[in-house]
Amino acid sequence: MPKIVLIGAGSAVFSRNIIADILSYPALAESEIHLVDTDERRLGIALSMARSINATLGARACFQSAAHYRDSLEGADFVLNMIGVGGAEAVHTDLEVPLSHGLRQTVGDTLGVGGIFRSVRSIPVLLDIAREMERRAPRALLLNYTNPMATHVLAVSRETSVRVVGLCHGIVHTAQLMRMLVEMVNVPEEEIAAHFRKPWNSPERTEEWLRWTALGDDPDLSYTCAGINHMAAFLRFESRGVDLYPRLWEAMKIPHLTALDPVRIELAHWLGYFITETSGHCAEYLPYYLKDAEATRRAGLRVVGYLGTIRDLDRAVDQLEADLREGRGVIPLPYRRSVEYASHVINAITTNTPYLFNGNVHNRGGALISNLPGDCCVEVPCVADAAGVTPTVIGDLPPQIAALNSTNIHVQDLIVRGAVESNRDYLYQAAMLDPNTSSTLSLPKIKALMDEMFARHTAAGRLPESLRFGGAFRHRVLTDAYREIKG
Repeated sequence: MPKIVLIGAGSAVFSRNIIADILSYPALAESEIHLVDTDERRLGIALSMARSINATLGARACFQSAAHYRDSLEGADFVLNMIGVGGAEAVHTDLEVPLSHGLRQTVGDTLGVGGIFRSVRSIPVLLDIAREMERRAPRALLLNYTNPMATHVLAVSRETSVRVVGLCHGIVHTAQLMRMLVEMVNVPEEEIAAHFRKPWNSPERTEEWLRWTALGDDPDLSYTCAGINHMAAFLRFESRGVDLYPRLWEAMKIPHLTALDPVRIELAHWLGYFITETSGHCAEYLPYYLKDAEATRRAGLRVVGYLGTIRDLDRAVDQLEADLREGRGVIPLPYRRSVEYASHVINAITTNTPYLFNGNVHNRGGALISNLPGDCCVEVPCVADAAGVTPTVIGDLPPQIAALNSTNIHVQDLIVRGAVESNRDYLYQAAMLDPNTSSTLSLPKIKALMDEMFARHTAAGRLPESLRFGGAFRHRVLTDAYREIKG
C-alpha cells in the first residue's frame, strides 16, 4: 500500500474530498496516510475527519499526524502540497491593501500583487519540502494543489530533481460549463435574470446552479485543452465524436446566456476558443475588466469576493468540527468521488491503470508546447500509469492563445526569480508588467503599493528573512526620482 503525505491537511474541507476519494479506491483502502499542518486545531479536525471517513467507507487506512513534514516524508510515495502560508490573515492583506491603493482583485491567488506575495510566502516552504523529498523520498511524486500553480511547479522544476505535477480542477469545471451552455438554449431569459437577483450563496441560488450544472454531466465528453493554468484553451470539444463547438457558438449568441460567464464568453468571441478559468479568476489576468468600477460592474465581478469564500470555509470547518463531536458522518453514502485528480492519479500509478487528466508540468525546452517559452509551466493532457506522469506533446497553440498566455508567463518567471533569488527588484517588476496592475496604476503607485505590501507582510513575519530587509527597490536612481513624483 502506498504512503501518502498531505501537507496542509488542515484545509479540512478540501482534505475531506481528497481523503474520501483515496479511500474509495479498493487498491488504496489500506494506505498509510500522514496528515501535516502547523495549525493544531485544524490538524486535530483533519485527523478525526480522516478516521470518520475511514470507518464510513469500511477502509483500513493507517493515519498519523504531525506539525512538521520532515519525518513524515521518509519513504513517501506521494506527497500532496496544499499549504497556505500566512492563512486567512495573509489573504486579507493580499486583497485589502491593493484595494486601498485602487487595485481591484477578485481572488488574488494566481497573478498580480496577490499572486506575487502568495508565491513569495510559499515557494521557500515548498522548496524545503522538495529538498527533503530528495533526501528522504527520492522516488516520490509531488502533487501540487497550492496556488499560484504555475509559479510553484516552475520553482520546483527549476531548483530540484523532484518529480512534480500540478493539479487543478478548473478544466473539468469549464468543460462542464461549456456542455451546460449547449443544453441551456431553451432556458427563459427571466429565469436566468431571477437567478442573479438572488443573494450570493443563498440556498435557492446554489440549488438552482447545481441543477443547471448537472446539465453539463456527459460521460461521453471528450476534449483537448492546453495552455497555462487558469488560461488554457479548449482546442477540441466533442461528445460521441460530434464537434460541440458549433452548438456552443450558437448558445453564446443568446444574450441572456452570457450572464452565466460573461468574461470568458466575450473572450471566446475574440479568441475563437473557450478558455479556463471562471470569469472572476480570468478577469484578474487581463487588462480589461477590473481597471475601473464601470468595467467591473459590466462584467458582473465581485471585487475581493474571495474574502467571502474564506468566511464560508471557516464556517464549514466549524460545522465539520461540530459534526465530528456529535458523531455524525462527514461524507454522504453512497460516496461519489469528487472531480479532484489526486486519487485517480495515485490509483493509476499504484495499479498501472492508465488515467488521462490535465496536469501542470515544465515545458521541457518547448517539447510540449512549442510556441511558448521552453522554461515555463504549461497545462497539458497527461497520462498517469506505473511509469508515472507522462505529458502529451501539443505542438503549437493557436497564435492568439500563445500570445495571451505569454502575457502571464513572463510575469510568472519574474515572480519565481524574485522568490528563489531573494531579489525584490524582480518582484516590483512583476507587478509593473502584470496586465491588471499595469492597466490600473501608474508606476509610482505600483511602487507605493508594493512598498506597503512588503512592510505589512514583513511586520507579520510572513516573508522569508532574505526578503524582509534592505531597500524597498534596489534601483536607487528610480527610488530617488520617485520621491519627487506625486500621484
